[in-house]
Amino acid sequence: MDILILGNGFDLAHGLKTSYKDFLNYCIEKNNKRLIPAVNYNSYFIDNIWFRHFVNKMQKLGDTWINLEEEIFEVIKNINEQVFEHYGGENKYFQHIMFSYNKDIYDFTFENFIYNLQNNYPYDIDYKKYKEIETNDFSKKFIYIDNFYGLINFIYDQLRAFTKEFEEYLKTEVSHLKNNSKYTLSIHSNNNLIYALSFNYTNTCELLYMNDFNTSIQNLEIKTIYVHGRICNTEDCNLVLGTHSFDNSQISNKQKYIPADFNIFKKHHQRHRYGTIEPYQDLLEKIKKSASKPIFHIIGHSLDITDRAILKHLLLANDNALINIYYHNEEALARMQSNIDLIIGEEEVMAKVRFIPQHDSKRGILLPVEDSVLVEN
Repeated sequence: MDILILGNGFDLAHGLKTSYKDFLNYCIEKNNKRLIPAVNYNSYFIDNIWFRHFVNKMQKLGDTWINLEEEIFEVIKNINEQVFEHYGGENKYFQHIMFSYNKDIYDFTFENFIYNLQNNYPYDIDYKKYKEIETNDFSKKFIYIDNFYGLINFIYDQLRAFTKEFEEYLKTEVSHLKNNSKYTLSIHSNNNLIYALSFNYTNTCELLYMNDFNTSIQNLEIKTIYVHGRICNTEDCNLVLGTHSFDNSQISNKQKYIPADFNIFKKHHQRHRYGTIEPYQDLLEKIKKSASKPIFHIIGHSLDITDRAILKHLLLANDNALINIYYHNEEALARMQSNIDLIIGEEEVMAKVRFIPQHDSKRGILLPVEDSVLVEN
């Protein structure tokens, strides 16, 4: 049984600009072309507070960048701590609040969010418990928030708007994908069914390799499972974009306790909310019951903390499993070695894991077309 695990590095290897940083740079470029100095009409996606926060972080950190999903956790943690500190330790006292921001793209970050709030409540507010008002010249926006629940709703709705805009960007990026890849995808397998567990939102593997796999197996089928959703052409967006789980039982300082209201930001909760978890659960069950040795082929995934739980369950589901981790350079190798130790432990790594250069002509998984040879079984 072969299971191919794909991360964003797989897309990047095929020339797609599908990283969060690529998306933010794209948005900045569009805004720089469209923004008018005096009045910001027709600006592109500039009202979104997550977009603003991420852009400001990116500009500040430069090449060091940020882990966007880890940054989501830092934001909700810091906002929660600020609410406790500013409102006497009780979320229930957070009510009838307003904050505002200008259309200047560099005018907002979450660091001082709570301290820019004012007591102001002139509007009736619906079940979401917040209301957005824009000035007539579109130069400023006001957010009226009824209570702590309204604050969380607003921040989460803004994150979903960011996610939907990212989905639209990915659709455009994938549409540029050429049918003829510069690589062949090679797995030494005796199976005519290969499962692909994709942490990507894109269907790059299917588009390029469904009918062009470097193997002698006839009638090969690839069954792809999108654990974080996939881009589609409907209004509904099922992409999972959030942060890792946080365990309040390990927190001793009450100021750092994160209420369950923030659970909607967890990728774990979103997988259930947007219906992406059940195909993964079915695959997990197949791996547990597999009579043949499961072989995992991991490519393009950094094995970072935000996917730790789901990877741990998968990789340890069968005691007989082998794990091939493919890397593209020495820096990636060092990072993946550290991360896999944290996920399954050093003893399991010693027994099951093999690190392989992804372009290696004999053992690699992405072989340049000129170097690839049909696999003999």
